[in-house]
Amino acid sequence: MNKRKHDGFLKYVYSKPVNTKALFEIASKTNRNLADILAEVDLDTLEEIPEAFDEVGERGEADLAFKVKALDGSEMRFGLLLEHKSSPSNGIMSQIGKYAINVMVDKSNTEYGWLPTKAIVIYNGTDPWDPLAQYKNIHALYNGRIPHFEFAFVNLAEIDDDLCLAHSNAEAAIGAITMKYAFDMIKYESLLPEMEKKLRTLPSSESACLVGKIELYLEEYISPEALEVLKMAFQSIGQRLGFVSAADVRRALERKVRRMESASKAKDAKLAEKDNALAEKDALIAALQAKLAEMSK
Repeated sequence: MNKRKHDGFLKYVYSKPVNTKALFEIASKTNRNLADILAEVDLDTLEEIPEAFDEVGERGEADLAFKVKALDGSEMRFGLLLEHKSSPSNGIMSQIGKYAINVMVDKSNTEYGWLPTKAIVIYNGTDPWDPLAQYKNIHALYNGRIPHFEFAFVNLAEIDDDLCLAHSNAEAAIGAITMKYAFDMIKYESLLPEMEKKLRTLPSSESACLVGKIELYLEEYISPEALEVLKMAFQSIGQRLGFVSAADVRRALERKVRRMESASKAKDAKLAEKDNALAEKDALIAALQAKLAEMSK
């Protein structure tokens, strides 16, 4: 089983409502379940609930919560929860249930603040997992009374690469491909030319930041050797596109520190050698003085 720490990559990319909307558009092309639960909401009205999960003390950096308006223009509001998993979680329904009660709240609604919740799990693991079946079993067992939220499961392995990379939102597309192939660097590297085309559509500063976030994210998934190969590939892309990523800046600083440390050690060695020579000279002088003193008796 692949067990990975929560990371901030999904949050970095998809805390922007426009990127979350794009992710939903990409995934719903091949995910009828997701398309169904999003059919009644206006994704252009997504509004993040900032730092929502601090309220229950279980917030993972990759979790996101949004408020969204109904598509029919009514006053109804929904809550959209994104939960990122890279390995199966037996307690996922309990976790989402707790979030739906404690987090998905519209504080501006004094009459009834709880938002009807649509929970969406984004999964990029390699182990088989079907939490949607678990949700349906619970729903049937309790005749629809619980769970008290709608649920969709997005296995990124099922999204279409061509549809994804054809989407006009570069950040959302690259983010989805990066998570999808976090465990398959051979496939990921084969898609780098297409991702470079997407990066060209972004301002240099945004491209540089996104590449830096990707490198930090993939450190959790791949070997140091594979990561170094990927970094070199991104460095080449950066040179062609005219940007220097945060990771490149960090590596340059690390090289500078190593050079300074090496120079400092060399200087220390010379000083130590000089000190040793002085100590030997002092010892010789002391020995000669002792001999003179002995001869004077």
